[in-house]
Amino acid sequence: MTERHRFILQAYHPEYACPTFETMFMVERLDELQALLGPDARSDPEIQQLYWLEPADLVALSARFGVTFDGGDRDVALRRWHSTREPPYLVHTGYELPLLLDGRKKLARFHHEYPPHQHGWEDQFDHFVAQGLLHKEVDVEAFDKPHRHASGPVFEGLRTAWYAPKGEEWRIAAFRLIEKTKGGWNDTLERLEGMLYGYEDWQNDWWADYRRRKLSQFGTSLVYAALSPAELAAVEFAGFRSLPALDRPLPVISSFDDDLTEDERQRLGSILIRFRVKAAPFLSLMANPRERGHVMRADQIKDVNGLLLEKIEVVAQ
Repeated sequence: MTERHRFILQAYHPEYACPTFETMFMVERLDELQALLGPDARSDPEIQQLYWLEPADLVALSARFGVTFDGGDRDVALRRWHSTREPPYLVHTGYELPLLLDGRKKLARFHHEYPPHQHGWEDQFDHFVAQGLLHKEVDVEAFDKPHRHASGPVFEGLRTAWYAPKGEEWRIAAFRLIEKTKGGWNDTLERLEGMLYGYEDWQNDWWADYRRRKLSQFGTSLVYAALSPAELAAVEFAGFRSLPALDRPLPVISSFDDDLTEDERQRLGSILIRFRVKAAPFLSLMANPRERGHVMRADQIKDVNGLLLEKIEVVAQ
């Protein structure tokens, strides 16, 4: 059965830099939506990026997917549905400015590579900084040498813009301190982060339980692959403690959560395994570490076996 993919159309408030209303629609074939979005989507086959739409794009969406959306004179964006919509409360992402002004959010952080030397909504935030309603600080960290992204742009460093309501400025310094903690991110630091942002105790409790249910562990990745019957037999013979030697490349999909889609399952194959690895060294072996899909070379199997943290699991057979 073909998987149906959820997408959201959002009309943005020009002053508060957040969606004012939205609608959801379904897509069966991502390549059809990719073609409609044009050249900007050529390198984004899973449609994971945010796309700003012109009126003609909305007309084309309506004709092809049967979704009608009138944003009036507001800017309209298309984004893929994300698991951050699962919590039974409003996740702050995308609503930072009105939540800060309302006092429900205590801290906002925009972290990105530069140039440019501002984030996408900086003018809207600075309007309220100038009025004395928000406090702002900026950190700039230059790279040792410029980095060229695979898509072409060259970045010189990292820039972080911080915002807090007046009287809550101390949260910026506190966040900087927990970022310097050695030993890696953990559940305690994750909860401290939520508290600094202004999430309530019950919301932080829900998030911690959700991460456990999604098999999320900080510093690790879940990796999915499909094996032949003979290769699976070799895994069983090894007590599920190592991948077998292969004479072929092995397509895999990695994720920080247990969120493999049906399309991804079908692309991999029928005999499906899952294993947990140390995330950073595993991704450093891959050609495109920011992507979910990778191809492990046969000569990398030994290195990946050295990164296994748990026994290999058989997910489908």
